[in-house]
Parts: sequence; C-alpha cells; structure tokens
Amino acid sequence: MNCKIDFVVTWLDSTDPVWQDEYVKYKKESSKMADISAARYREWDLFRYWFRSVEKYAPWVNKVFLVTNGKFPNWINEGHPKLVLVRHSDYIPSEFLPTFNSHTIELHMNKIPGLSEHFVYFNDDCYLNAPITPDYYFRKGLPCDCNAETVFNVPVYNKETGFLTFIIRYTNVSVLNGHFNRKMTIKGSPKRWLGYHLGLISWVMGRIISFDPKGRFVGFRYRHFEQPFLKSVLDEAWEKEPEMLTNSCTRFRENISLNPYFFRYWQFATNRFYPVKLNHACKYVLNSRDINSILKALRNKNIWSICANDSTMCSEEDFEIIRPLIQKEFETKFPNKSEYEK
Repeated sequence: MNCKIDFVVTWLDSTDPVWQDEYVKYKKESSKMADISAARYREWDLFRYWFRSVEKYAPWVNKVFLVTNGKFPNWINEGHPKLVLVRHSDYIPSEFLPTFNSHTIELHMNKIPGLSEHFVYFNDDCYLNAPITPDYYFRKGLPCDCNAETVFNVPVYNKETGFLTFIIRYTNVSVLNGHFNRKMTIKGSPKRWLGYHLGLISWVMGRIISFDPKGRFVGFRYRHFEQPFLKSVLDEAWEKEPEMLTNSCTRFRENISLNPYFFRYWQFATNRFYPVKLNHACKYVLNSRDINSILKALRNKNIWSICANDSTMCSEEDFEIIRPLIQKEFETKFPNKSEYEK
C-alpha cells in the first residue's frame, strides 16, 4: 500500500513533581480522592525501548508523533527528522486542560496538526517485537482489524479497582447503536461479518447475536494493543456525535464516557476495516506470576507486538524485583541507542 503511515504515542513523566502537585491540586478541587499511589504512576523506565523497536522493526514509518503534557524525555533527540513533539495544548481545546484523563488526550487525536489520514495509535506500554510491514496495519487503504463479537463483557466491580473498563465498553457500544443498525452494516459487507478471520467461536457468536430483532451491536472482543485508525473516521464521529464525545473529555476519567475504542467500533459499523486474524500480538500484566511469560515473549519472533501492562496486581515488592529483570531483557533485545535518542 503506497500511503503515509504515522505513529502516535502518548507518554507521561509521572515522576515530575510539577505534574504531581498539579494532579493533587485538581483532584482535590474535583472533590475526589487523589490517586497518587506508586502502583498507578511508577516508572518502569522502558520508553526508550519503544523508539528502538520502532527504528529496528518499522523503519518505514512516516512520522512519529510523541504526545505529552509538555514534559518530554530528557534523552529524546528533538532534531530527529521523523519525530514530531506534540503538547496537549497544541491540539486539545483549552477548556479541557490540564487533563489527567487519557481519554481526553486520545479522543482529540484527529486534531493533531500534520497527522496523516492513516495512523497507528500506541500506548507507551505497547512495543514492536519483530519486523513488521505496513500491511500489518493497513491493506487497500483500510485499517487491519478483527470485528470478533462477544456477549461476555460481563461487568465486575470491587472496591479496589472499581468498574475497570466495563462501563466504558458498554457506553461505546450503546452510543454506536444510536447511529447504526447492525443488520444494515452486515448487509453492506457480508464477507466482513461472516469470514474465517473471526474464528469458529466468534462466528457462532455473531450468528446468535443476529437473532436480535432490533439489529443492535452487543459488544466486541477487547484488545489492548496498538490500533490503526483512519483520521477521517475520527472526524466523522466527532461530527455525528459531538455531545457525548465532548462530555467524555473530563479532567479525570469518568465511568460513563467514551474512549478511543469508540472510533474502532465506528470503523467496524461503517465497514471501513480490512478483516484479518489478530494472531501476532500478546498482552501481559506486569506481575510476578506473568514475568517469565513476558521475558519469553520478548524472545519470540512469532509475537510481533507486546503489551506489558502495569497494574495494582503488581505489588511494590514485586515491582522492585521485576523492574530490573524486564529492563535487562529489553536492553538485551535492543542494546543499541536509536537515532531518536541523544
């Protein structure tokens, strides 16, 4: 495919005392308990390896847009010809700033100056793990994705983690149903919704959902990896649903809100995606139980991208043990400084 593909990656220096003071200040003003626990904001010091992986495994990328609140890594090479430094204030309306809600940062991505129509969004915990080509993300001008449906997004609540992302997933699908009819979507492109890329279980699930006489979407399988987008889809979603998207851009995350998966679902509902199986990406939670699996995955060339996700499941004791182990593995895999670094 001959088109420019950009990468967008968001990053935060949570060790910055200025940011921490500002966070506590606004959290108090919002009448909510400030969450400044180490488990939420601790630094694994792995971000430089994200750039090394991009340089090694996706040298064809057009531009890399690094989005932060204005504080950039002190090791970043600001003069790299492919690197574009973006501050929140460069593209997010001032009424939403400062924000401590990743959704506010992500929902406005289409407004980043100079961003190409075809782009891939990365959280800073998603790393390339093997050589990839542009058609891993886009084919025939469309984002590669799997529209596997599910009815098993069963909500769970507890005092430690709250609702996690369950309520947000429901919100995404609910708002989608306000704009689209599932039966009409499938009628517009049956092969996308009846193909072998779905796998047997998801294919059967889709047939069961089809009995819904109202033609509603129920839910899609959750995937926390880098995500290819068409900027025009984000533009369209903002045009058609400005109210709910605006209401979702809060200073701190709310349960009843949209997140970037809403744009992914919009791509599904408008049949603007190229159906593929998603067999080469793996997600792991950073904790003592999964650390050996993560280390093995980093050595596995059949795994093309990895999400190494931090959570409260990793205690402070585990963090002190795991952090040097995973840093050593990344350094072994990517020992050479990239040109994105000074």
